[in-house]
Amino acid sequence: MKTLCWALTAMLLAPGTAATAQTQTPPPPGPPPSVSYPTPVERTLANGLRVIAVQRPNVPLVAAQLIVKSGSETDPPARPGIASLAADLLDKGTKTRSALEIAQAIDALGAELEAGAGFDATRVEVSATTPQFGRAFAILSEVVRTPAFAPAEIARAKTQAISNLQLAYSNPSALAQLVAQRLIYGEAPYGQPAEGTPASLGAIARADLERFHRTYFRPDNAVLVLGGDIAPEAAFAEAERVFGNWAKPAAPLPAFPADKRDTASRVVVIDQPEAGRTAVAVGKAVLRRADPAYILGVVTNAVITGYSGRLNAEVRIKRGLSYGAGASLVGRREPGPFVAATLVDHAKAAEATQVVIDTLASLVGQPAGAEELKPRKAVITGGFARSLETIDGLVNQVGTLALYGLPLGQINTFIGEAEAVTPLKVQEFAAGYLQSNQSVVLVGNAKAFLPDLRKRFAERASRIEVIPFQRLDLGRASLVRPTGVAGK
Repeated sequence: MKTLCWALTAMLLAPGTAATAQTQTPPPPGPPPSVSYPTPVERTLANGLRVIAVQRPNVPLVAAQLIVKSGSETDPPARPGIASLAADLLDKGTKTRSALEIAQAIDALGAELEAGAGFDATRVEVSATTPQFGRAFAILSEVVRTPAFAPAEIARAKTQAISNLQLAYSNPSALAQLVAQRLIYGEAPYGQPAEGTPASLGAIARADLERFHRTYFRPDNAVLVLGGDIAPEAAFAEAERVFGNWAKPAAPLPAFPADKRDTASRVVVIDQPEAGRTAVAVGKAVLRRADPAYILGVVTNAVITGYSGRLNAEVRIKRGLSYGAGASLVGRREPGPFVAATLVDHAKAAEATQVVIDTLASLVGQPAGAEELKPRKAVITGGFARSLETIDGLVNQVGTLALYGLPLGQINTFIGEAEAVTPLKVQEFAAGYLQSNQSVVLVGNAKAFLPDLRKRFAERASRIEVIPFQRLDLGRASLVRPTGVAGK
């Protein structure tokens, strides 16, 4: 049967067959999507809670997202993972209901309740049909304001989190991203692993979780966004009803942790002999979400990533080094990371690293023309428009703008701003933001690529750090675990 399939495939792809006609140039992208939503309106409650409402009445659904403007960046250096663990536990029991009772109540309403923390924020969101929203919204308030942090639930959450980390560490691509984060930020708050390490998770006590909640979960450090089938005045009334008595503490908020990045670039090899392939990541800190150049950066990143982006074209299509390559650019309160990555055979890792670096440089030496830029813009504008198609997506986009102090009307101007980006601006962005202080990480079987890596990067060969996987400690900026100390 397999032989027959291979024979049919060969016949279909042979020159002169009908399949050849399918390799013609695809049609050009259509016009950018038209997105128009009422500009969100806002009001601040007496306790300092900023409330934003955006009405979209065509579907009988309402979503709410409570954004606490503090997340994993507040974790103490010795105990990363507190914010993430606290967020996971918010819906696992309150002072009046158990985790099971909360789940049953949400299910009975046909609602959805989720919580999670990242760098810069902790988000708790609920969505429900219009008739059931009031009761679901009250549950959101309950889990935000009165989590129990029950010992049994803490132990269960820790076990799950450690299991997830062990799975990530066994995946070269996931591990490379975590190591790249440490290389880019070092001792700075963004350098810490948001999900913690097995050692730090084991050390987190209930008092740590309660302290994080008590310190940062307060109305004057939060934004509440309500969207969907609800008029602004009704949204403000609901916010007052459910959160109006949330007391603001007398103590001031702690200052945001200082951005103490070490800007020196590093080249690190994590020797993981049992890895099936080698992961390559090249990255650096780039720009803030509120930076005026952010949308330009998003368009520039689109030229690099995606199936028809330059990285995939160079790594996969032209050289056959990998099944794919891409890049990500994240804007945060402080400069967020840009990381380009791929996964290749061990023996090709050094070559792939060079290709990734050269491809980033090509944005300056071989600028994107208008014809290359047009379909990449279509990816960005189309993706943005799709993100606003659901009520949850609309609320999330508005919440992100609020979190970073951006004009809420940008939900209607983003597409136009992206379309206005010119080839020259992309070239200038690449030259100004992407070309210096790149850190490099490779995770794989080092003996298969290290000699070639040292040859290709002769000027940095003496500074290539090789760390055995067994000695890796993501809780340390050095990445090296001292002998006799618990790992990872």
